[in-house]
Amino acid sequence: MSSTASPGTTLYKFLVYAPDKADPSAAHHRQALQAEHMKVNEPKLKSGYFNVAGLLLSEPSLGIPENKQTLAGSFMIVEAENIDSVKEHLKKDPYYTSGKWDTDRVAIHPFYWALGQQ
Repeated sequence: MSSTASPGTTLYKFLVYAPDKADPSAAHHRQALQAEHMKVNEPKLKSGYFNVAGLLLSEPSLGIPENKQTLAGSFMIVEAENIDSVKEHLKKDPYYTSGKWDTDRVAIHPFYWALGQQ
C-alpha cells in the first residue's frame, strides 16, 4: 500500500498512456523539463504510487543508438484510490502543463494485474 493512502483504503492499478505532441525537438523539450518532472513526481516515487514508468519510443527507434531514438511519450502503472486522483496528479506534471504531452490523447485505464507482479 502506498504511504499516501489511509489504512484500509483500497488502491487500484491504472495504466497511463501519455503520448507526446508531434514535436521535432521532442528530446530537447523533454530534457529541459526533466529535472522539474522528477521533482514533482519524487513524493509519488517514494510513496510507491508508481509501479513502473518510462519513455515510449517510436517503432523506428528499435535497434539504433539511444541518443538517436525518437521519443513518443510516457507510460506508467500507478496505484491510486480512483481515476480522478490519477488525473489530478497528471495535471500537475510539467510534461502536461507545458503541453509536451498530447493531453487530448492521454488515456488512463484501470486494470487487473494477472502476471509478472512482484
